[in-house]
Amino acid sequence: MNESPQEWILKRRHEDLSLTVRTSWSLYIQFYTVFLTVSVVGLGWVLTRPADAPIVPRAKHVIAIVFVIQTLLTAITSVAMALYTSRVAHDQALPACGPAVPASLARFAGWFNCAAMIAMAALWLYVGFIS
Repeated sequence: MNESPQEWILKRRHEDLSLTVRTSWSLYIQFYTVFLTVSVVGLGWVLTRPADAPIVPRAKHVIAIVFVIQTLLTAITSVAMALYTSRVAHDQALPACGPAVPASLARFAGWFNCAAMIAMAALWLYVGFIS
C-alpha cells in the first residue's frame, strides 16, 4: 500500500471511533431496555394493586420519586448519546470516506428517547402523587 503513516493513523482512528460509537450505543440500548422494562413493570404493579391491598401513600411517593430520578437520568443519558455521536461524526469526517456514523439517526433516537423519558417521568409523578 502507498499510504503515508499519517493516512494510516487517520484511517485507524476512523475505524476506532466507529467501533467506540457502536459499542456505546449497544451498551446504551441494553441499559435503556432494562430500565424501560423495570419502569413499565413498576407502573403496572402500582396501578394494578387490588383494592384490598392498597399501597401506603408514603411508599407510593418514594417509589415514584425513585423512578422519576432514574427516568430523568435516562433522559440525560439519551441526550448525551445524541450529542456524543454527533460530535464523533463531525470529528471523524474524512474527505476521502465521509463519516461512518449515522449522526442524524443518533440525534433523532437520542432526543426522542429523551422526550419519551420525560413523558415517563410525568406519568410517574401523576401515579405517585395525583392518582
